[in-house]
Parts: sequence; C-alpha cells; structure tokens
Amino acid sequence: MINLRDAEGRIRYCRMDEAHWAEEYRRVSIPTLNPTLVGFNVNLDRIIPVDPELLGLPGFGSDDLSELRSRLIHSMEHCTAEEWYVSDPGRYDRFSEFFSGTGSLAMGGQAGIAAIHLKNLGVPEVTCLAPAIGKEAEKILAQHGVRVPGRKSGARAEPDTIHLVFEYRPGMVPLAVGAQPRNNRFIASPKKSEKNTLMDEEVLRLLLPELSSCTRAFLSGYQYLRDDAEFVQAAGQIRALKSKNRRMRVHIECVSVTDAPVLRGLMHHILPAADSAGMNEHELSQMPGIGSSSTPAGMVQCMLNLAKKTGLCRIHLHTFGYYLLVIRKDRAVPDISQAALLFASRVVAEAAEGTGIGISAQGIAAVREIAGSFAPGPAPGIFVAGDYLVLAVPTLIAQGIHRTVGLGDILSSTAFVAEHC
Repeated sequence: MINLRDAEGRIRYCRMDEAHWAEEYRRVSIPTLNPTLVGFNVNLDRIIPVDPELLGLPGFGSDDLSELRSRLIHSMEHCTAEEWYVSDPGRYDRFSEFFSGTGSLAMGGQAGIAAIHLKNLGVPEVTCLAPAIGKEAEKILAQHGVRVPGRKSGARAEPDTIHLVFEYRPGMVPLAVGAQPRNNRFIASPKKSEKNTLMDEEVLRLLLPELSSCTRAFLSGYQYLRDDAEFVQAAGQIRALKSKNRRMRVHIECVSVTDAPVLRGLMHHILPAADSAGMNEHELSQMPGIGSSSTPAGMVQCMLNLAKKTGLCRIHLHTFGYYLLVIRKDRAVPDISQAALLFASRVVAEAAEGTGIGISAQGIAAVREIAGSFAPGPAPGIFVAGDYLVLAVPTLIAQGIHRTVGLGDILSSTAFVAEHC
C-alpha cells in the first residue's frame, strides 16, 4: 500500500485499512474448541460501581480506609487496571465489612471467570482445578456445567474469598498526563497462600488420567507462591499435566505484581514450563530483564525478548486498541492465529455489553507502526522476526460499556483455546 503523505492521502490510507479489517472481522467464525482445563485462582467478586457519592462516603477517607481510597484514585487518574494485595487479614476484613452492603457478587478469579465463559462459548468440557475453592463458588461453577474434581474425601469446603472490584468510568478525577481515558477497575484482594495454587500431590496423581483428554490448560494464581521451593513444585505440576497428552498446551495468565521473588519465580520456573502466556502492557513491563517500551513496535521487541529468555512459544499481549501476538514459527499456523485474535476481539467486545462497536483507529495506527519495524509476513498484520511471527490486530472497541471485570481473562482464554499452536 502506498504511503501517501498529504492530509487527504492519510485519510484514504486509514479508510482502506479500516475496510480491510472490517472485512476480516466479518469473515471470522467460531473455531473448533476442544476440552479445556482451567486453574487455579477462583473466588467471588464484589462488583462496586464507583460514582462521586461513593468517593464521598463518610468514613472512606478515614485513616483505616485512606490508603484504599488513595490507590483507587491513582488507578482512576491513569485509567489502568490495578490490584492491591492486602497483607493484613484484619484490615482486609474491615474493608470488606465497609462495602458489604454495596454492589453485587459475581464469579471471580482468572480460572473462575474463564471456566464459565469457555463453557458458555461452547467448549464441550471444562474442568476447573481449584484446591481452595469456596462452597458458593463451587456451586456456581457446577450450575454452569463446569467440573470441579479433586476435593479430598470428607474434606470441608473452604470459606468463600471475596475480592472488592471497583469499576469506574473516566472523568470523575483529573487524568494524569498521557493517560488514555477508558473504563477500568481497581481490585483490592486479600493476600492468599500457596494453598490456592498448589494441588495435593496424591490428588493430582489420581486426577491426571481424567485430565488427559484436555488439549488446553489456562492456569493462574502463581502470584500467591512465596519461595523457590513452591515455584519448583508448581512447575512440576505443569509438566505433569503435559506428560499425559503430547497435544496439551499450557497458558499462564499473568497479573500485575511487583514482588521480586514472584517475578523471579515466574521467569525461572513457571514460564519455562509452559507454552503460552498472556498479559497487558503493564504486566509485560514488570518482567525483569526484557526492557520496557510504550510504543507498539517496542512492546513487540520486549515480547520477543521474553520469549527468548523463557522459551515460551507464544505470548499474547492485550492493550487498549490492539492485540499483539508473538509465536514461534514451528508452532504457528498464521491464518488460524490471526483468526483466533479476531474472534476473541469480537467475543470480548460483546461481553463488555456496550451500546455500539467500532474498529479502533489507534489500533490501525499501531499495526501500521509495527509494519515499519518488522519484515512483512504472509498477510496484512503478520510480520516476521527471526524464528518468530508477529501478529497485530486492531481491536473492536465497545462504546458505553457496562462491564470491565474479567474482560482480559475472557480475551486471553478465548484466543488461546481458539489457537492451534
């Protein structure tokens, strides 16, 4: 495509790009979906809509709650999804009590959200491994047809863990310089333990034959591990899952963490044992030793650095307006990988429950920028970088959305199970 430099030419260029992607979205269809395993992070979410009245509630600015309010405001200023792991159980209980009459309860945790979504999407069998699942969460999953095996005979159900999820729209507080105005959320959650992520070894051994039909595993909860021994055990469990089916592909869904031991454990043990990882641009920037960038092409380079450092075959990054995928050539079927991203984009735009959907102009510009930095591949939006293919697609943007919670998990799990790597 000719790069026209005059103003009218740039408009024509953008419209030609938009027409191409509109046709790609029109053509994409639901792929064949195979039995999937999800684990391990399951909880309930208290969804709390943020408005000026909530921010002005008496007591919300008190000494005990001031840090919670300050962190929420920071997230709102930057319109970024942030999570605070509250280490003091008593303090978290006071937070939970303060908001106990506010909002509504829903399934939460990456595994819980993905399990229900994938079952509703048409995955024929979804199995959820959740060693510390609560009674109500287990009941909700069962009502949706999700299998939850693995509870020891006679073991009592764990109490349900409830996270506080504050959903907000931009405009209630002044935006930080450079912030992209968008609906987002801030999460306050209790500090959990390794019991939420590590399966009992004997239980897992007995379950492995039941799980051998699964070709996809969407795993989470590694932020709750504390030391090298726990990460080694968790990586061993990933390898055990893969050992029962050579077609099994394991995806790790990342979250925003800054603890150095957790990041080291992810980099040295968890990601090298897996095939795929999903993250947003902030989670990518927290990975040690891979560099940092805010440009689309720069983020692709950081993803390539992460893939080479960990041995991951596939990395999927989602950010506002576009999705990026780095996939090793020997695992890639380019047209299927691109279709999976487009299909996931459409699914998540519909899940946001908006009033209208359009193709992101920012995403079109991002694809064009990447095209100037990497060698062209077999089709528009597909590029070559050594042993890897780079895919970039502009997303569908939903206007007037009613939901932000879980959209990243819905997106990542959909793109992963639709992929044939």
